[in-house]
Amino acid sequence: MALGKAGIDLQPSTLSEFMNFLSSSPHPQAINFTEFRDFLILMPRKASTIEIYRYYEFRKNLGDDGHGNARVNMEGDVSLSAEDRSLPPKPKPSLKTGDGHAEVDHDSQHEEEAPHGHRDTDVDGRTAFKFLLAGGIAGAVSRTATAPFDRLKVFLATRHIESAAPLTKETILHPTKSSKALMSAVVQIYREGGIRGYWVGNGLNIVKIFPESAIKFLSYESSKRMFAKYYDHVEDSREISGVSRFLSGGIGGLTSQLSIYPVETLKTRLMSETTKSHIMPTVKQMWHEGGMRTFYRGLVIGLVGVFPYSAIDMSTFEALKLAYLRSTGLEEPGVLALLAFGSISGSVGATSVYPLNLVRTRLQASGSSGHPQVYTGMWDVVQKTHANEGIRGFYRGLLPTLAKVVPAVSISYVVYEHSKRQLGVAD
Repeated sequence: MALGKAGIDLQPSTLSEFMNFLSSSPHPQAINFTEFRDFLILMPRKASTIEIYRYYEFRKNLGDDGHGNARVNMEGDVSLSAEDRSLPPKPKPSLKTGDGHAEVDHDSQHEEEAPHGHRDTDVDGRTAFKFLLAGGIAGAVSRTATAPFDRLKVFLATRHIESAAPLTKETILHPTKSSKALMSAVVQIYREGGIRGYWVGNGLNIVKIFPESAIKFLSYESSKRMFAKYYDHVEDSREISGVSRFLSGGIGGLTSQLSIYPVETLKTRLMSETTKSHIMPTVKQMWHEGGMRTFYRGLVIGLVGVFPYSAIDMSTFEALKLAYLRSTGLEEPGVLALLAFGSISGSVGATSVYPLNLVRTRLQASGSSGHPQVYTGMWDVVQKTHANEGIRGFYRGLLPTLAKVVPAVSISYVVYEHSKRQLGVAD
C-alpha cells in the first residue's frame, strides 16, 4: 500500500476513518477519481503520498467548521466531543461502476460485513460513542480542576461580598482594590464551606456533560442533514453551506441548553446559597416557589445569547487565523495555534455576551439565601443592576470566567487525546 511504502503505519480504524473522510459513500472500499480530485483541489503543496496524508490530518484537525477542537462556551467551559465527528452519510440505493468509479469487491465486502451492513453501522455507532465518552471524560476532569473559578464567578455575580470595596471605577482600575475584592470572596467562600466550598455544584456540572454533549451532537447532525436535503440540496451533509452549518450549530446549542437547563438552574441555586445545601431539599424548595417554571428562570435570555456568541466566536477565530497565516507565511496553522485561537475567540465571545449571562445567573439564583432579591423578569434584573451598580455591575464575575479558559482548554485537550488513545480511537 502507498501509505505503508511512505512509512505511514495506520491502525485499521484510522485507515477506515481516512477512507470515510475522502469518500461520500458510507463504507468505501475504494475512492473514485471525482472524490480524490475534490479532496486535493485545495491542497497547497505538490501531491505526494506523505503530503496527501498530512493534508488530510490538517483538514481533520480543523473540525467540521474549520474551528479546531477547542470549543469554549459562554460559561468559559470547554467542550471536546464527537461534535467534530460527522455521522456517516446514508447509503445510496446502488453503486455505479465505470466513468472513473472503481468496482467494489463484493465477495470481500460480504466477508467483512454482516447482512444489511448492520455490523458497520454498529462499529460507527460505537466509534461515535467513544468520541463522546472521551469528550465527556475530558470535560469532567477539566471542570473539576477549574470548579473554584466557576464557584467564584457565581459568588461574585449573586452575593454581597463582606468587607470588600464597592464596585466603582477606582476598584476596577486599581489592581490592589480589585484583588482585595476577589480575596474577600475567596475568604468568604472558605469560611462558609471550607475547601469543599469551592467545589459546590461541581457534581451537577459533571452529570450534565454527557446528556448535553449527546443531545447537541445528535441535534447538530440532524440539522445538517435537514439543511442538506431541503435547503442546500446536496446528498452529503458535509457539503452544506457556511450559513447552514452556522444555523445547525445554533440549533444544536439551543436544543442542548433547553434540555439540561433545569440542572443548570439547580447548580446555580446551590452555588449561591449561604449555607451548605443538598440537592433534594433545594429541589423541593424551588418546586414550592413556582413549580417547573422555577427551573427555567432566565431561559429566554440564555437562549438569546447563543447566536450572537457563536457569531462573535467564529468571526474572531477566523480573523485570528487569517492574521496568523499572513504574519507567519505558513499555509496552515498547527494544533497549538488552533487551540490558542479557540481560547481567545471564546474569551472574546464570552466577554461580549457576559451581561446576558449575569442577568440569567441572577434570575436563577433569585430567592436563595445568598441572593434573596426577587425579580419579576429579566428587565427587572437589568434595571435594578444598573440602578445599584451601574454598567460595571453587569460584568461582576467576568475575571474568574476568563481566568479559567486557558487551563480549561489545556487540561481538556490533554485528557481528550489520552482518553481517545485509551479507547482505541486515537487519530
